[in-house]
Amino acid sequence: MSEPILSTLSSCQPGDKCWQLIEQGATVIDVRSPQEFASGHLPNAINVPLDTLAAWVVRINNLQQIFLLYCGAGIRAQKGCDILTASGLASVVNAGALKDLLACEPQR
Repeated sequence: MSEPILSTLSSCQPGDKCWQLIEQGATVIDVRSPQEFASGHLPNAINVPLDTLAAWVVRINNLQQIFLLYCGAGIRAQKGCDILTASGLASVVNAGALKDLLACEPQR
């Protein structure tokens, strides 16, 4: 299913692959602050600020779920990926910056 796409990613460099993962049901996590999230975010994204991510991850039941993280520039998303990976999640992708994801969003 998404394994071939996932195996080629450590971060989404063109965002097309990130959008493929989103369309396949990846959980999209915005690790920015609630204020940043309120100013605009991807549809269906959940806001889990980076400083709360370690506490949030303990509630995850499906360790095989694909998690796609983004932020303002990609740095916090990478830190979030490190936290999730260290917590035992198998499929975690740094999607980088929100603006980059929006720039390559597929046209419907």
